[in-house]
Amino acid sequence: MSRRAELPLWSDHTAFVRRHRLRIGGLTVLGLLVGLVLSVTQSSTWTSTTSLSLTPVPKYVLPTGTGLVPPEVTIDTDAQLLGSPEVLGAVAGVLGVDTDEARDSLSVTASPNSHVLHVSVTATSAPVAAEAADAAAAALVRVRRNALGSLRPDQLRLLRLWVAGQEDALAQEQRRGLVIPALDEQFAYLVDLRAGLQELEEARLAPAEVVSPAVLAAKPDYSNREVPLASGAMLGMLAGCLLGALRDRRRPHLHVSSATGPHPLSAGYLPDVRTRPEDAHHVV
Repeated sequence: MSRRAELPLWSDHTAFVRRHRLRIGGLTVLGLLVGLVLSVTQSSTWTSTTSLSLTPVPKYVLPTGTGLVPPEVTIDTDAQLLGSPEVLGAVAGVLGVDTDEARDSLSVTASPNSHVLHVSVTATSAPVAAEAADAAAAALVRVRRNALGSLRPDQLRLLRLWVAGQEDALAQEQRRGLVIPALDEQFAYLVDLRAGLQELEEARLAPAEVVSPAVLAAKPDYSNREVPLASGAMLGMLAGCLLGALRDRRRPHLHVSSATGPHPLSAGYLPDVRTRPEDAHHVV
């Protein structure tokens, strides 16, 4: 505070601020105004969400009835279908952007322990965001119908042929009087095949159901408008300090307040600059 050391004195800092107060203050206000302009011109974004209930389906069709039971299609696989060209194209068409920007505007979440997906789209207006979210959900339904192997028409046709063959074999045994429906394993197996085929056909007709369509967002997404203001003011203050330090270094008549100690410029601090009248006042 009062003794000259390797670091500058507190009075050196205050004297530096007094000398360049107009420059520092002006650049700080200028930076604050620039931050205000950026904050005002920053466009607001709106987000809308559409919720879908996905029909559980197996990963593949197993008509023979032998081997392991095919597992269900996971919700992670369904979420990846949102990145398909058809879904991105539908979102891009509503937003009026390319598919890369549509991918950035699209997000998906899933409810725990359920088959419900929440598809969200962010846009520059609430109606566009809601329309894009509904378009993404409708495109996902179409993609799911055609992309999942167990719902493809050729797979269902194969399963229908297998069921028809089992029905013919069972009918022949029934004509010979060898089948007791309540006890026969082949009859029970045929019933299960029919039920599975019916479920797959229903799943193809309705691969997913929209349980909550997108609604207009009541308020825009949160935008931190204080950041441009604070950043502009701090950058302006820093520019003023740097400009003041540069002007001090270029002045040829620097006078150090103390004759002892290291050279102020080599020590890394700004000296206390005095005018000639002030020098005469301090002469003993």
